[in-house]
Amino acid sequence: MTNQTQHKVLLVEDSKSFAVMLEDFITKTHGFEVDCVETLKEVKEILAKNEGQYFASVVDYHLPDAPNGEAVDFVVAAKIPAIIFTGQKGESMEEDLWHKGIADYANKRGSYNLEYVTWMVNRLYLNREVEILVVDDSKVARNSISRMLKRQSFIVHTAASGDEAIQTLDKNPNIIIAVIDCNMDGMSGFELTMHIREDHPRARLEIIGISSQGGRSMAAQFIKSGASDFVLKPLIPEEFLCRVNNAADRIESYFELDKLNKLKNQFLGTAAHDIRGPLGSIKTAADFLLRKPPTPERFKKLLNMISNSSVDLLELLEELLDVSVIESGVVHLHKEKVDISEALLERLDLYQLEASSKGIEIYQEIAPKVMATVDLLKIKQVFDNLVTNAIKYSEPNSSVDIKLMCDGKSFIVSVKDAGPGIAKEEQSKLFKAFSAISTQATGGEKKTGLGLAITKSAVDAHQGRIYYKNDSNTHSTFYVELPLEAKSK
Repeated sequence: MTNQTQHKVLLVEDSKSFAVMLEDFITKTHGFEVDCVETLKEVKEILAKNEGQYFASVVDYHLPDAPNGEAVDFVVAAKIPAIIFTGQKGESMEEDLWHKGIADYANKRGSYNLEYVTWMVNRLYLNREVEILVVDDSKVARNSISRMLKRQSFIVHTAASGDEAIQTLDKNPNIIIAVIDCNMDGMSGFELTMHIREDHPRARLEIIGISSQGGRSMAAQFIKSGASDFVLKPLIPEEFLCRVNNAADRIESYFELDKLNKLKNQFLGTAAHDIRGPLGSIKTAADFLLRKPPTPERFKKLLNMISNSSVDLLELLEELLDVSVIESGVVHLHKEKVDISEALLERLDLYQLEASSKGIEIYQEIAPKVMATVDLLKIKQVFDNLVTNAIKYSEPNSSVDIKLMCDGKSFIVSVKDAGPGIAKEEQSKLFKAFSAISTQATGGEKKTGLGLAITKSAVDAHQGRIYYKNDSNTHSTFYVELPLEAKSK
């Protein structure tokens, strides 16, 4: 198998201006490292020094010391997929190039050809992980198609019948393209295509039908049976490989859209989770006010809580609506020097009612006046998530222990619950978004699977660390350690 660590491209071009332009296209578009040489002699020298480092090459057909494609022969012999970039065009030359075993070719005419070569270089890189199934009852045809595909770095599986093809797909779930011949003994290509489509939707598996008979009517039958494309035999390498690469592009676009959709859902889930904190604070304060007339001091405190939570909520909404945050996923911090002790006590006071409703006592051991430079809103989210989780998973009529310590360089907050603990085999999932943990909330509270992931992202952004301990195999203790001042990166 091709070395998956290869990230370099060999560019063989005697026109310096053209080489600079193409190198710029490749590096800026895809970030690959490009080594440029101008002669066959330099090709031999650089390959001797850098054997096995190139996943692709772009080679000019005519060079000062290799006017008749000798550099092409040398690069192909070195088993480096070669894209030939030449100013000459002719059917006989094209046939000769394919006979040499090249991966592809393009003409030096028009700016789009630069884009095409750049695209093809990237495809050769991506193709090293693209698995294709070739189904044809002719061994000669299977071998011929396999050779073409392997020149472009595809991983190729073959099958001589429909039944063998189905078994191969079952054993190799990463296959994303199937090339199927129409006329086979036993199960026909049409029947095989329809059978495959029952379990493999078009968005996850492209099917390219091939046949030496039927022409356009055959193409229509194949596509109506579930194929994505059709190519007439005998296969012209240039046409066939273009269709296969476009099929790979379509599948990868689907996977990328699917990934983006999941990220969007995760983002919306995170947003909803973050907003719950300030809204919960406002509701808690309102419930206090509605229960009974508070003392003037308590009344002012509750109004301040509502006001502060409203500010937090507005800040959250502004951040969530920031397109750059949505696209990058980077946590932006707005740091200020604050009293961590005061911030933690405020959050504990906020959740006292929730704890009392389950008969849970909150024991506090808070070091006074711990000053640190942090994003206060993010730190409040950290405290909210840890405290509410402790209440959520603690048994009724138990206790939660919360400590704040400071060693002069950093502060540590520990939150210990009175719950069943977390199984050792599940602890690795703790800080991953949407991870399923078997531990259940003791009061039937809802779980989103986001709280600890959000907490970790905020802690990481502050260059701190969060970790979990379960010394007694029952109660859980979470620790957050953050520097008092931002560390220099």
